Amino acid sequence: MAKTPQNKPIPKQAPAKQPVQQKAVKSEVSKWFSVKYLCIILAVVSFALYANTLQNGFVLDDKMVLRDNVYVQQGFGGVVDLLTTPHMRGYLVIPNDLYRPLSLVMFAIEYELFGASPVGYHFFNILTFIGCVIMLFLFLNKFFGEKKTAIAFIAALIFAVHPIHTEVVANIKSRDELMSYFFGFWSLNLFMNYMKQGKMAQLLLGIFALYLAYISKETVIAFVGIIPLLFFFYANEDKKRAVFITVGMLVATGIFLAIRTVVLDKYDANQPGTAIDFIDNALSQAPSVASKIATEFYIIGKYLWLMFIPYPLLANYSYNAIPFVGFGDIRAILSILAYGGLVFVAISRFIKNKKDPWVFAIVFYLGTLFLFSNFPFLMGAEMAERFAFFASTGMCIAVALAIEKWILKEQATNIQSLKNSKVLTILIPLCLMYGGMTIARNFDWKDEYTLYKADLEKSPNDARINQFLATAISENLYPEETDSLKRREMDIESMQLLRQALVIYPEFAEAHVQMGRVMERLHMYDSAIAANLKALAIKPMNSIANNNLGSVYINLGKFREAIPYLLRSVEANPSFKFVYMNLGNCYSKVNAHDSAARNFAQYLVFEPGNMDVTKKLATSYYMLQKYDSVEFYMKQVLAAAPNDLDALNMMGAIYLNTKKYPQAAEQFKKAISINPNYILAYSNLGKLYYNTQQYDAAIEILTKEYNLTPKNGDLPYLALSYQKKGNMDMARKFEALAKQVYSNFKLE
Repeated sequence: MAKTPQNKPIPKQAPAKQPVQQKAVKSEVSKWFSVKYLCIILAVVSFALYANTLQNGFVLDDKMVLRDNVYVQQGFGGVVDLLTTPHMRGYLVIPNDLYRPLSLVMFAIEYELFGASPVGYHFFNILTFIGCVIMLFLFLNKFFGEKKTAIAFIAALIFAVHPIHTEVVANIKSRDELMSYFFGFWSLNLFMNYMKQGKMAQLLLGIFALYLAYISKETVIAFVGIIPLLFFFYANEDKKRAVFITVGMLVATGIFLAIRTVVLDKYDANQPGTAIDFIDNALSQAPSVASKIATEFYIIGKYLWLMFIPYPLLANYSYNAIPFVGFGDIRAILSILAYGGLVFVAISRFIKNKKDPWVFAIVFYLGTLFLFSNFPFLMGAEMAERFAFFASTGMCIAVALAIEKWILKEQATNIQSLKNSKVLTILIPLCLMYGGMTIARNFDWKDEYTLYKADLEKSPNDARINQFLATAISENLYPEETDSLKRREMDIESMQLLRQALVIYPEFAEAHVQMGRVMERLHMYDSAIAANLKALAIKPMNSIANNNLGSVYINLGKFREAIPYLLRSVEANPSFKFVYMNLGNCYSKVNAHDSAARNFAQYLVFEPGNMDVTKKLATSYYMLQKYDSVEFYMKQVLAAAPNDLDALNMMGAIYLNTKKYPQAAEQFKKAISINPNYILAYSNLGKLYYNTQQYDAAIEILTKEYNLTPKNGDLPYLALSYQKKGNMDMARKFEALAKQVYSNFKLE
């Protein structure tokens, strides 16, 4: 039988080529959708969004935790103090403090390595945020059993681009929130690994990571409820391991609470009953209980609104940015309905399916936000975007689940579904819109003036923002301006803002303090005194008001009147370094040199390298005739500034008083060689020559001094030197001149 075409041998190579090419393309595509590369994509997106924060400076509380924190400024040397003292101890003493040492320890290490430039701190904020995003993605990938990597990625991507996170990343101080989140989700990842693999090292490391989250910030206390929910209902392959994880979580929590209690009690900083300022959280003085609760619902409604429409974003929400509302206010009603709906959905879905991811998303949102809702206890602020950092995770998960349910459907398990046109139609505009808002908001955080100027336009009724902007003008812009007319305009603008703040809230102590500071600068001393006294009538132990009032009295030459206020400032805040400078100056003026030396020395504890204060301290010891101490400190000054004329003269004076004449002469001559018009060196060198009976040399030097300053020269020594040389005509000439200055002077 003849062969048909169907029976012909099929070429081997032609069909083999096509599958190989397809496999290579598929492999290349799948590589970019692997977990590793998706992590890289998230890192790149996160860095790109926040790269413009690298040009920003210090704002808000950065000065408290970094710029002016004495322990952080010690670098490695301050780490032990940071670990063993309350959170704010390096800046000020407060009765109800916290224990959050880890972010401060990071700042101290960075200060030691990179100095005071804000660039490095912003860079590490970005890196920590990248870590947060990646930890969230890895956790969610495990949460979904590594079967819905696309959903995990979408949730993490939305988290990365969401503008509500700008405060946490752009504000260096909020490193504590970032680190708490990073270590918190690292612990969840480790616990998930332990649940699957059962390695004890994973459990122990997870407990340690959770403890690190706690000493970063207490927000992870919400995990006390979330971890049992997660490991008894979702990742619950082994009940025994779930128990170990829960016990480990309780151990980490217990250790943190125990250490926290010991540290705060040691410094008498664990007084939770301390009153909260009305200006910071007006709920502390709500008109009624009903109004308080309704306003709290209104506030958490604003959080929910910002989850989806993150505008306007503000650095501060003080009185009267959030008005009091009642239960008849539509905003409170809508918030109650929205949260009631969330609770209903969570409960009903949980009853139907104990592993429903929607329930986890809702519970995570509600559980982490509840801590900051003012319902369990009043916060130090009515509202803050940083308070929503953890909670936004639940919203991001919910949005990703919505995309799965209504768009991806059964394709959710396929990582290639990230290329789905419908998904891209949602994600690309969302990321562009949120990303653009994030980048734009980062520019607002450039410096304090830029931030408060932008926020005041959006929230003109916030008394604190008015005061913040006035302070930024007075303390940041004013010192850099050299034009006196523009400086005056700045002062006028500051006073207008402060008056507006006081119209909104007349009992705003800090606004009165700042008003006093501006008036003092304008030499309106009576008004400055009145403003500070008004602040002290509201807050008698306000350290800044007491110090500033003392400063006004110093400017008026009323040193004894200044001292009591300055001492009260120290009592209110022993870490307020500038008050020690003022006290030292006052005590010097009233000849209480022991007290002056003590206060200058205390200032140097906070700022050891300040040579001006070191010289003041040495001068106090000189007046006390403690020459060894004078020499010790003056050598420090000369090591830092070998040509410092005052230091050279002081060192010479020490040697002169201790009869080390050759060394004294060397110091005075060096000062004169540096500045031939330096009168004090001529005076002291002339006295040295007279005391050592070198009368010709004394006459030569004292004559030069006389030629430089005829009315203030050392005329008695010049007259006496001529007398010792037997030149009585010149001796009597200078005796007559000396009597014009020293009426009781007579030749020997």
